[in-house]
Amino acid sequence: MSAPYIVIIALAAGLAAFFSVRALRAGAKGASPAPEALLLEEAVVTEPIAPGMEGKAELRKRGAKPLSLRARAMDSAQAFARGAKVRVIDYREGCCLIESADEEHLVR
Repeated sequence: MSAPYIVIIALAAGLAAFFSVRALRAGAKGASPAPEALLLEEAVVTEPIAPGMEGKAELRKRGAKPLSLRARAMDSAQAFARGAKVRVIDYREGCCLIESADEEHLVR
């Protein structure tokens, strides 16, 4: 083989290795998105949320892994059962404040 063919094959193999390692690192990060990206997104309750207590909700987007979130009701007298659809309204101290997805959200 001539030298240019060997160089092209070596560069292609190097680029393939680089992109595969980069993809593996990006998948292993598991970093949560910015809180601003979560606002007004719909989620599904995975652990029931009792009045005034925390539970868990899961944000499911097409083409992405489900993101588990700590969640608390915006109204401290409200409760959510497992499987309820909710909307993220605020994000404070690592916990999402949620309301029912059926409610019309008015920006104040």
